[in-house]
Amino acid sequence: MSKIDVFLLKLEPDYESYHLAPPFGILYVADALEKKGLTVKVYHEKGTPAVIDRIGAEVIEHKPLFAGISTMTGPSLLPSLAVSRKIKEKADIPVVWGGMHPTMLPEQTLEERSIDLAVIGEGEVAAVEIAGALDDKGLDSRTLGAISGIAFRENGGVTINPTKSFISDLDAYSPAWHHLDRGRYIYKSKYFYSEMGSKLPGESIAAVITSRGCPWRCGYCYNQFVNKRTFRAHSAERVIAEVESLKKDFAVSAVIFEDDDFFANKKRALEVVRRIGIPWSSSIRANYIARWGEDFIKEISENNCVEIRIGAESGSPRVLEIMHKDITVEDIRRSAELCRKYNVHHLTNFMIGIPGETWEDMLLTFDLMDSLEKEGHFVNGPSVYLPWPGTPLYDTAVERGFKPPEEMTAWAVQWGKDQPRTPFLKSHLRLVNHYRTLALRDRGRARRFPVAGRALKALALKRWEKRFFQWPLDYSVPAALLKTANAFRRKNITHG
Repeated sequence: MSKIDVFLLKLEPDYESYHLAPPFGILYVADALEKKGLTVKVYHEKGTPAVIDRIGAEVIEHKPLFAGISTMTGPSLLPSLAVSRKIKEKADIPVVWGGMHPTMLPEQTLEERSIDLAVIGEGEVAAVEIAGALDDKGLDSRTLGAISGIAFRENGGVTINPTKSFISDLDAYSPAWHHLDRGRYIYKSKYFYSEMGSKLPGESIAAVITSRGCPWRCGYCYNQFVNKRTFRAHSAERVIAEVESLKKDFAVSAVIFEDDDFFANKKRALEVVRRIGIPWSSSIRANYIARWGEDFIKEISENNCVEIRIGAESGSPRVLEIMHKDITVEDIRRSAELCRKYNVHHLTNFMIGIPGETWEDMLLTFDLMDSLEKEGHFVNGPSVYLPWPGTPLYDTAVERGFKPPEEMTAWAVQWGKDQPRTPFLKSHLRLVNHYRTLALRDRGRARRFPVAGRALKALALKRWEKRFFQWPLDYSVPAALLKTANAFRRKNITHG
């Protein structure tokens, strides 16, 4: 049996509709470990009980230096927790968690006894140093205390070491794709995170990440505490070479740039899109388009831009100020107008539930959404704000009565109606996105339940038009009936 020094795992929720998105984080960490001569095994799968048993048994058999598990806040916490416990049940193998959740909540993460270490922020350098420390002296607190950017249990509490300096030269690392079948992450015909996205041309669409961080100060965004408003990027040459490889090896016909702020370095981004020669999609700030104007939007239109995702967030100038969004309503309108003029499909996103937001502020947002929609722009939302620990608005939310989950599994919910409640948003307003989507987008219910679906759709449209969302029996009753029907169906399938 060949030796495996480190296992790197990313387990996703076992949802039928869930599409696996590329696990860039653990692939970059795998590359860093291999550059130091360590052998690595990478797993990225849906976390079914059978998968958890199989991976857990393999980790136990190989007795690696550590098992590293990357996880986001949300449903993926549950399979990540299950495999951690599975490993610890039968072996004293160090379990290290990294990713967004342990970065935000290292102390709460380490309340779970099956987790030994939490990596805070970037993991490439930390993983190498952890492997060296564990190989030398195991879980020795004096050795671990010298590793920046980690947290560990010590003397009955949790020690959080100072964070590391950010990696400035991203070209020093590459995703270690030889560990996974990249063909699993090539998608067909559409933007794969949301049915709201446009259908991208061709049969082979790949997601790529070319940078880390964002220099702006949005008060709700994780970048504030994870990347400290820094921006670092792969060189244009490196990105172009990656896209050329995807075109050659997988006949990729379009790419989605998943960067938080692809255009933070305008010159680099434009060089990339001028030279890749295929359709592409990315996020962009409204003030970029408004400030750079017609020459910019015309250029990206002529260089295969097929979708731009704009984080507008609010139609209220006061709320945009509370958010520290650093854009104006005029920027939002101007960016949408320019996209329409040059035939660039654009998806404009909104949210509600910011602490300090009033009903009058929300009405301004709803009115702006309607205005943009009537002018032919594609509008998404409004989603409901969830306070992320470490962000500026989190402290404001707590001051206004938000009680964050006190244990990890309470964070393991899908964003939307099931996410932790904020007392400054009335409960019935959590369903605004449901009603608007049902009224203007969703045709699924009408196909599955023609009569009831059409009636619910018509009622949802009336609710949206009248801005009336109280007494949501037209949501709760069908949801209860559907839940009962699904339970009955699963029971019949189980008992044959």
